[in-house]
Amino acid sequence: MASAQQKRQQRSQLRDQGFKFLEVCLPSQTVERIDRLKTALGAESRNEVLLHLIHGTLDDARLPADSAKMELGMQ
Repeated sequence: MASAQQKRQQRSQLRDQGFKFLEVCLPSQTVERIDRLKTALGAESRNEVLLHLIHGTLDDARLPADSAKMELGMQ
């Protein structure tokens, strides 16, 4: 029970910081690719990998080294 309460508290804190939660259903192969990127990038979570991918796609300011790593990992 403690972990469920911690998760609720963490989500509440993130909401207070302006984050919104989005749930998506992805094919298992896509999740496996995200997991490989997570390992390659030394990311702490799938969320971190997805944020990097989204920011790299939507933001104008992309770091070439990061985008190259991402593109190689997603191929």
